[in-house]
Amino acid sequence: MNLKLSLEKRRRLCGYLFATPWIIGFLVFMLYPLFTNLLMSFSKVISVEGLEMEWVGLYNFNRLFITDINFVPAFLDTLKKTFLWTPFIIVFALFLALLLNRNIKFKGFFRVIFFIPVLLGTGYIMQRVGGAANILQLPPNVEQLVSYYLSNDLAAFINELLAQIMRMLWETGVQVVIFLSGLQSIPESYYEAARVDNASSWLSFWKITLPMLSPVILLNVIYTIIESFRSVDNKIAGLIVNEVFKSAEYEYGAAMGWVYFAVTFVIVGLVFLVSRRFVNYEK
Repeated sequence: MNLKLSLEKRRRLCGYLFATPWIIGFLVFMLYPLFTNLLMSFSKVISVEGLEMEWVGLYNFNRLFITDINFVPAFLDTLKKTFLWTPFIIVFALFLALLLNRNIKFKGFFRVIFFIPVLLGTGYIMQRVGGAANILQLPPNVEQLVSYYLSNDLAAFINELLAQIMRMLWETGVQVVIFLSGLQSIPESYYEAARVDNASSWLSFWKITLPMLSPVILLNVIYTIIESFRSVDNKIAGLIVNEVFKSAEYEYGAAMGWVYFAVTFVIVGLVFLVSRRFVNYEK
């Protein structure tokens, strides 16, 4: 009996072993709450104590798309921002990673600087500062001078430009680190062979770097999409929090959450399907 496993099977086994703690945690701590939440979205909560519910079918979902005047506009706004910002964030993060991967002084220091927003960039801290876009602005005195001697529109444009630059820097920390990991996994021998064949750096980037980074690019695209759906300035997340914690309409908030989850799942699935022909998993 041959007990030897092929390299592919060993890699697959390692992947399952690596994911086992999360799978166990999901089954023990998350499966029942998720099922209860799904059941709640099709029900009306009669009593919070003991979660006493009455089945109402699709009432909450009909209310979302027919009665609620806030949900659909907020949802479309979230989708627009996601599809608009994801390409910019991916390209900007790749550009920064290429710079940081070069042989420059204080490389480690710059990597830490770009990763700091990952530690500070979500949750309560960002809510207190009003989001990353509000951190970098013209000083009040300078803004007044620009408005007085030039125009209010120019001052507003500069502030908006600074805000978008700050947001881009703030939201690329994880992507930069992932890209750096991908860049460092590309064998140097590939570039040496390209130089022997007199290939330019630009050609090497298109023929070596991008194809070898395609799985990492896909990972970053998925991460960026999901992160945009859970951003602190996400209008849908704000609506769900308002319905659950302020209005105490738990079933309606659950319906919002499941619609949001379903659309996110479909978008991620479409990204996987579209990217299959462009992703190279060979080393």
